[in-house]
Amino acid sequence: MSRRLPVYGLALAFFLLHGVAAIALPLRLAPLSTLCVILAEVAAILACLYAARKAGGPVRILWWLLALAALLTAIANMLDMATTAMGIAVSNHAPAVPIFLSTLYCVAMLLAISMRFDLRAFGPVRIINSMLSLAIGALFYVQIFSMLTMHGSERAADAFFIVLLFDALDISLAIAGTIRALGADKPQERRFYYILAVFLWANFIGPSLHNHILLRHDFVWLDLLLSAPYLLLVALVFSPNPGFVQRPSTFPRLARVIRSGSPIFLSLALLALGLLVSRTHYYIGVAASLLSLIGFSTLTTLTQSRGIEAEESLLAAKTTLEEMVGLDALTGIPNRRAFDTMLHRECIAANRSLQPVSLLMIDVDHFKQLNDTRGHPLGDAYLIQIAHALRNALPRVTDFAARYGGEEFAVILPATNSGGAAEVARRLQSSIADLALSHAASPSGKVTISIGYSTFNGSAKTSPIDLTHAADRALYQAKERGRNRSEYLSLHEIAGK
Repeated sequence: MSRRLPVYGLALAFFLLHGVAAIALPLRLAPLSTLCVILAEVAAILACLYAARKAGGPVRILWWLLALAALLTAIANMLDMATTAMGIAVSNHAPAVPIFLSTLYCVAMLLAISMRFDLRAFGPVRIINSMLSLAIGALFYVQIFSMLTMHGSERAADAFFIVLLFDALDISLAIAGTIRALGADKPQERRFYYILAVFLWANFIGPSLHNHILLRHDFVWLDLLLSAPYLLLVALVFSPNPGFVQRPSTFPRLARVIRSGSPIFLSLALLALGLLVSRTHYYIGVAASLLSLIGFSTLTTLTQSRGIEAEESLLAAKTTLEEMVGLDALTGIPNRRAFDTMLHRECIAANRSLQPVSLLMIDVDHFKQLNDTRGHPLGDAYLIQIAHALRNALPRVTDFAARYGGEEFAVILPATNSGGAAEVARRLQSSIADLALSHAASPSGKVTISIGYSTFNGSAKTSPIDLTHAADRALYQAKERGRNRSEYLSLHEIAGK
């Protein structure tokens, strides 16, 4: 608060000084009032350049655009002061050059509001937004100068129409700036759009009152309405950030919607202006409308492609992480990679300790028919339940269950002979039967499993591949002999074949 008061105090002191120049001084010194407006604008330019130097990354460009906008209005007022100082009679209700510079001011503001910060597509998006903003400025130029010559106009009706046109644009800028402030997710970006929104509302209210009163009465004190927004801008730049600027967004979902919908703002503005211009310049208006649709489609396509890329990257990272930690993405139990590692380790341990190790290969019966008739989402839900039932039915913490692939599971039983493996197989089949998962293609009307198993007794040299092959052949026999059963095949039988 101690820093804020001096800044606002200095701005208020300058405003009061301007008030003295605008009200108390003789009419022949009226250019001094315009000079005060210019000084306020120059102070705003310097403040924006200072903020740009302090800001990092692309936010610096936003401050440069705001400084450019202030510079354009300062040039317009310098021309007005020069005209008045030279004693040139002013009966021109709509001077062309200041109006043209005001149009360029609007283009700079449109660019600042529409600027986006996705570094992966920053260049293309910036180019498209620049094209749309320039097209809006060009349409304003066409619409305004279809009534004016380069010398302006002496008709009050033309001036009134132009004032309404700029009022509509200024209030649109203020609303859009406020929306961007609500949608900003980074502190520096939020600070800029907060200051911009306050400035745009002040720069809509003050100049709008100035222009409407000026159409009827040429009061010098009206210049106060022009300098006030720029003095407010200077005070905001040099004041501490409000608390909400540093805090995370209160409405994160709203912020995401605003950021996602930002491509539509410039396109809608160009489309509306194109429809207005088409009344007097049909082909130009139609071309502008088509450009707005093309610009919006391109921005939307870029946004969607970035979203797809981000989703694919996240899925790839998730899959890689799950593989690294050895978990299956669907069921949450160990995956094939973890199974291969565990089986290799247990076979080595069996060789050293001469203890048996058994392997069970498990297949869900008629699972393809289930997916075809009931759909993959239900099939996935069944696989999750089956995986958990198999894991929970294992009698020891050292027993290992994994998803081998598709609807196939595998269980490693350390220090377990063929008799113990047969008992575990019965427990596993019973656990699946207890789930009572309906399956019309199954003879029992419920989901069942087939199991093939084999045992390595540790007394002879063997490999995990041989053990897996034996259990897999036993599973094939179980399926050939009617399913919903378990079959055993020894390593000697595989070797004999």
